[in-house]
Order: sequence, then C-alpha cells, then structure tokens
Amino acid sequence: MSDNFEYPVHIWRQGEVTTQPYTLPGEEEFCIYVNGQSLVRLMASPVDRKALVVGFLAYTGIIDTPSDIAKLHFSEGETCADVWLTADKGIAVEPRLVAHNALLTSGCGRGVVLGDLYAPPSSLPPQPVLSPARIFEMAQVLQDATTRPPHIHGVHTSALFTPAGDVVAMMTDIGRHNTLDKLLGFCLLEGRATEGDVLVTTGRLSSEMVSKAARMGIPIAATLRAVTSTAVRLAEAWGITTIGYLRGQQMVIHTHPERLGIR
Repeated sequence: MSDNFEYPVHIWRQGEVTTQPYTLPGEEEFCIYVNGQSLVRLMASPVDRKALVVGFLAYTGIIDTPSDIAKLHFSEGETCADVWLTADKGIAVEPRLVAHNALLTSGCGRGVVLGDLYAPPSSLPPQPVLSPARIFEMAQVLQDATTRPPHIHGVHTSALFTPAGDVVAMMTDIGRHNTLDKLLGFCLLEGRATEGDVLVTTGRLSSEMVSKAARMGIPIAATLRAVTSTAVRLAEAWGITTIGYLRGQQMVIHTHPERLGIR
C-alpha cells in the first residue's frame, strides 16, 4: 500500500508553466469496528494502521494494553479494522464513545477525540529537566527527517525522544492527532512505556494533543508551530511543559519552564 499519490500538475514559476508529476499525501477513509459495533470513521494516511488502531483504542480507554485485543482483522486494502476484545473486557463499548458512524476528518477541531478529553489523575512529575540545547537538537532531528525523501509536504510528523535525545519512534500522518495515536500504539505494541519521554511535533499543540500527551505521561511537549490557549491552560494544570514556535535558536515556553532550568 502506498502512502502517497502521483498526480500531474501545472507548476507556475516566474511566468513560465511546466507540467510534471507531483507527489500528494495519501488520505483515505478508515473505519474501526469493536465487537461488531461501528466505533468511528477516520480520515488518515494509509500507513501504520495497526499502531493507529491500538493507540486510538488505548487513548479512548477501550483497551489498556494490546493484550486486551483478542483479534484484530483488517479488510482487504486495510480500509477497515475489525477488533474483538478479550472476554474480560466485555462486549459492549460505552455509548459515550460511539460516534454514530460520524466521519472524523483530518483537519482542525476535536474531530478525533471521542467523549471527554483524557485528564491525568495527578500532575506529572517535575522530571526530567533538560537544557534548551537538547530540545533544539530534537527539533533538528525532526526537521531533518521531514526534508528527506520519501517524506512529502502536506503531512504532520511527530517524534518521541528519550530525555537523552534518542529517537523512540517517529510517525507521519495527514492528521496531527493520528500521529500521536500511532506513537502510543507503536509503543504499546513494543511493550515500551512512554512516561518521561519528550514529544516534538510539526503540528499545532491543541487541547486534544496535550490530552494525548498526558495519556502517554509525556512531561514536555514541543511543536514547531503554535500552542492554543486551552492547551496552555490544561498543560499548566496537568504539569506539562509546552513549547511553541521551536525553530532556529528560538522557542516560546508557555508552561512549567522549570523543566528547562528556567525559574
């Protein structure tokens, strides 16, 4: 399955027009069924679907670990996932989580969150404390990855790093929320905890993105773009350091600057 699409386009440049093939980011409808019940339809990139399913179900609280899934079957072309839960998880999905077969787009808004936002039971611990230089190094790794083939424009990329700066995982999707579901799903499938890791993303940090970071126990969430007002309020309350406009040698630290040694 290809995650991109070649399409002939006309390029206008300084008054001259050329025709050439252009790589477009793939976007496909993807549905998830749980115990025979339609849960949600997403618009997502056609890659890393297993990680997306596991992460999405974990974030919404339907599963705790991949072992809660008795069977996961993908339709031909992986356009739909049919999930059957283990007996101890029951056979009913909470009504508040069912989107009534709504199509959740890859664009702005609370499209990919079912029910209420996840809120951590307590404020995240004050560690780790990192230098701004370490955060800039992480941002550079992300930027380098998004400029190398086969990466294409029009998608979001999110990466998890250890506090030491090692890449845990990097996921790409047309939906910025989907990238976090994929990161969570990947780590669950690998049996790796995400608590204490650092998130750096190309997508805007909204309330949903901060909520998903909280679900993963991520104390530092940074973006190359903006952080929304609600995200800042939630991050302040939940003990998450949020960083926006991370580029060059500049960053905007909104909450809990003490994790960067700033008092």
